[in-house]
Amino acid sequence: MKKRDGLIEWGGALLLTAALAGLASTTVRAETAPSEPITLEQATEMALHADPRIEEQRANVARAQALIERVKGEGGVRVSANLFMGLAPKAEDGIFTNGTNTCPAGKSCTLRDDGNELDEGFTVTSGLTASIIQPLYTFGKLENYGDAARLNRDVKASEVALARGETWLTVRRAYWGYLAARDTRRMLEGVKRQVDRTREDMREDAQAGEVPMSQLYALESGAAQLERYLAEAGSVEAIAIDGLKTIIGVPITSSIEVADPRIEPVTLPEGELAELADRALAQRPEMAMAENGQAAMRNYVAARKSERYPNLYAGVIAGATYTPGRDRLNNPYINQPLNQAYAAPVVGLQWDFNPGVMRANVSDAEAQLQGVVAKAQLARQGIPFQVAEAYHTAHGLERQIRALDAAKGNTRKWMVSTFMDYQAGLVGGEELAEAVKANTEAQADYFRAINDFNMSVAQLAIATGDYPQ
Repeated sequence: MKKRDGLIEWGGALLLTAALAGLASTTVRAETAPSEPITLEQATEMALHADPRIEEQRANVARAQALIERVKGEGGVRVSANLFMGLAPKAEDGIFTNGTNTCPAGKSCTLRDDGNELDEGFTVTSGLTASIIQPLYTFGKLENYGDAARLNRDVKASEVALARGETWLTVRRAYWGYLAARDTRRMLEGVKRQVDRTREDMREDAQAGEVPMSQLYALESGAAQLERYLAEAGSVEAIAIDGLKTIIGVPITSSIEVADPRIEPVTLPEGELAELADRALAQRPEMAMAENGQAAMRNYVAARKSERYPNLYAGVIAGATYTPGRDRLNNPYINQPLNQAYAAPVVGLQWDFNPGVMRANVSDAEAQLQGVVAKAQLARQGIPFQVAEAYHTAHGLERQIRALDAAKGNTRKWMVSTFMDYQAGLVGGEELAEAVKANTEAQADYFRAINDFNMSVAQLAIATGDYPQ
């Protein structure tokens, strides 16, 4: 009875499921446990609504949409205003040395030259500067950044589909793992009951000297191994059901039941390998991500390159300042910046770039584009292999199940007939222990093969994109 690998394999996979589900439990709102046994489809639907990993990706889509709105905003009206208050030197008695702002006819007038002196003290000045600008043409900046942002949103939407696929697969890992572990435990319990009855009879016969003690020891060893595997199967079963409860959003302390009475092989999808590979390249979310990612990066590179060009704009600029103690001048040649008001429509070209930084930005964008192109090429090469791997694994396990189905039937008949032969005194304890061992291994292998087959079919569905996206 050395078939421990199967139980450990289930245990490892289900521990991973529990770990992922444990992360989800920190944010998932606990729902009331269902009162009726749940099917795999019901568990999947509950998980798709409860898994925070999906909500995280949806939040990323919302952020990508906000980036689109930001680019749109860059093409809209811009309003800039600055209201200020400060100190300014007083200036009284006009602009001429005669103390007025006028020069009488026939007289020589001299402009004052005491602007840098502070003899008259200070006063408070306040003002407002404002501009309203509408970009007219950006030489491709807004268009390319906008297209890149929209394509980036589509990439994030594909990541939602990937998260849903991971949840879909996790539910199946927990659900089928639970069924396989439960069926294994029930099988081991049935074998143990038979072994326990025979062991009591053999112990009495050994004490009476009717059978050698070596036969009793052989059966005792087999019974101890059964206890060990029972404990292991029970722990895997408990981990699986707790993982299932967590991923569907049910409190781990609640009690749930699954609707399937036993684990059964699922239906193998139809289609040849080449057909499935073509289907994967057409409908896998990764392919849409690759196409949209490449297009987004091309637009991003074009937008970076367009930053070398100015922005054409139209608008209005205005300003006003008021300073008590300073006269307002209306002379077109003399400006009084501390006591004036102005407004003017403008049309202009605005440059705002650093040539060295611009070249670095373009190089960085082009490098990112090369990386995205490489990832897209890797996806086109890797996806057909993923399909092939899942396809061959599923078909191989299907053949294993047929062989193991026959094997478990024969080994069970062997075990039952050996029990009967032992009661008739035709065989000893060693033969009985060997038959029990063979039956246990064949039964456990059968359940493990079904679990592995079902998961390989699920992996094939993920590989081809045939899951709820």
